[in-house]
Amino acid sequence: MTPKSVNRRTLLAAGFAAALPLAHPFAHAQAYPSKPVKFIVPFGVGGNTDAAARLLGAKLAERWGHQVLVENRTGAEGNLGTEAAVKSPPDGYTLYFGTNTLTINKLMAPSAAFDPMKDLLPIALIGATEFVLGVHPDVPAHTVAELIAYAKANPGKLRYGATSFQGVFATEQFNALAGTRIERVPYRAMSNVQVDLLAGRIEVFLTTPASVAQYINTGKLRALGVTADKPLPGLPDVKPIGSALPNLKVATWYGLFAPLKTPPEMIAKVAADLRWAVDQPDVRAGLEKVGVSAQFGTAEDLRAQMIKDVATVEDLVRKGVMKPGS
Repeated sequence: MTPKSVNRRTLLAAGFAAALPLAHPFAHAQAYPSKPVKFIVPFGVGGNTDAAARLLGAKLAERWGHQVLVENRTGAEGNLGTEAAVKSPPDGYTLYFGTNTLTINKLMAPSAAFDPMKDLLPIALIGATEFVLGVHPDVPAHTVAELIAYAKANPGKLRYGATSFQGVFATEQFNALAGTRIERVPYRAMSNVQVDLLAGRIEVFLTTPASVAQYINTGKLRALGVTADKPLPGLPDVKPIGSALPNLKVATWYGLFAPLKTPPEMIAKVAADLRWAVDQPDVRAGLEKVGVSAQFGTAEDLRAQMIKDVATVEDLVRKGVMKPGS
């Protein structure tokens, strides 16, 4: 072997070795996922969040050729599930399916174990559930304006039920914007809220349609408006709140996150495939059926929404409308 051929082989080997680090991220992304992926959902089975996670997980499994498993980790206003996700290996195989409970809890029920603004990587916004405002039929109000007038004339007489800070966040925004004082009654389960609403022991609701639509449609509760820009599929006769309270923007959003240090090429692949899944007609129809309007947004959109939420809660806390830990 001549010195020239040895040098040529040495140079080729060195060039190949130098190129390996550059090729590695792409190869890594192409191989992902190579096994089942887990979605941690911080709420129980059967709710909107769980249903949306399972719908999207099933569609992604079709594309990936590997299962997407949903693990429900409940407790502490959703913080137990969030902490589990934050502490998971950043290998792309554990992702977090969360809602705006994340940003509400930052101030209302903070955890010493994590900061949602720092310890999770946003991947994408997935959709939102708009709210419906209404009353028990005994309340003499048939419009939003009439409810506001009645509540102002009878401060503290009207009550609403809430099982989480998310429900408090919605109704206290209404109170702050309308200048009313509708009092909160805390509950552990939505089923108990429904029972007391139907009995007239609490009189006002501002909540997701899934929990009250059947009672509205049978006349047991009266809807006054929805926070969406157009009527909702399950409540076609209920008009948007619109000009009665134009600054009321209440909805539950759904987003996918990853632990810090998850490789960016994996984040990018999940985001791209999630965009594809959200655009599929069967997924959109399935989400709509459980009260979720598909609204894909980028990681930057999700981060911006989180920042906006924190600012809104901070303002409500500053005004004394919401009190951390209460």
